[in-house]
Amino acid sequence: MKGWIALAALLLTVPQLGACGGAQTASCGMRGEPPHPEIGGVFLYTCSAPPATKGDLFLLDVSSGHVRRLTFGAWNIEASWSPDGRRIAYESTRDGRFDIYMMDVETGDIRRLTDGRGFNGYPSWSPDSRWIAFESSRDGVTAPPDPPGYYPDLYVMRADGTDVHRVLSFRAVESAPAWSPAGGRIVFASDRAGVFDLYTVTSDGTDLRRLTDHGKGGGFAWVPRWSPDASRIVFYAEFSASAHSSIYWVRADGGEPHRVTNDTGSRWDAWPDWSWDGQWIAFTRAWSGHTPTGAHQQLFAVRPDGSDLTQLTVDGGDKSGSRWRPQ
Repeated sequence: MKGWIALAALLLTVPQLGACGGAQTASCGMRGEPPHPEIGGVFLYTCSAPPATKGDLFLLDVSSGHVRRLTFGAWNIEASWSPDGRRIAYESTRDGRFDIYMMDVETGDIRRLTDGRGFNGYPSWSPDSRWIAFESSRDGVTAPPDPPGYYPDLYVMRADGTDVHRVLSFRAVESAPAWSPAGGRIVFASDRAGVFDLYTVTSDGTDLRRLTDHGKGGGFAWVPRWSPDASRIVFYAEFSASAHSSIYWVRADGGEPHRVTNDTGSRWDAWPDWSWDGQWIAFTRAWSGHTPTGAHQQLFAVRPDGSDLTQLTVDGGDKSGSRWRPQ
């Protein structure tokens, strides 16, 4: 349980790290970022640049470098695109605690989807746009004291927030689900075997399969995302006790993970996601100590084979949680 507490604390506090490293230039990309037409596409990300920006969602056009701010105030994190690229589902504390909301990206209209029971987060759309998978502690499966709390389980609901039902119920953490673009299966992270590894399951909770195994070597695997053709799953992981995470991908039917990044000069690499065409992986790289912009976390893109590493953001504000827009 201690491992889950530590990871959960990391995931919820990482966007605040910019407050610790000196003065911020606090633009979060609003002054523009370097254009990369050779990569192209559009993606969402979360940026934190206290005190002006606590943790809000921004939209980056990679080809032009243009940035648009989508949310204002509260914590707004872990966004997910609808398959048609018109709406996002995301976590927010706009009404006091973490719930899931849906936004029309063009109009800015926002609708609350969950009802405030427990923690609700990591939404992911089904490929037909009818359902959203998410994690929630709403049903209060009690965790052991360390400290006392509740396990988040895997749930699905209709895209309007109705018909909520639990997919898995186990005395362990079931977190960060992502729905396969081919339909049918959901990948997620769980510590049900004692350490955090990746699993897939059907949307009705049957045919559970384990994809990674850290049981003997230490470390963890977290935040899995499907490739557009559903053949591979990208994630970030430690495969040792080094406390330095890197980006990996594994075939959706299992096998040996392939390492994508391995920069020992960075603090960690995390939050990967595939581009719409499967040719790039965006991720967050974090550094320790002072950086020229004051930001410790910037967004990068890299080929799935680890080549053509490209820094996408350069200005102040710590960025994380990039999600490529479908095309």
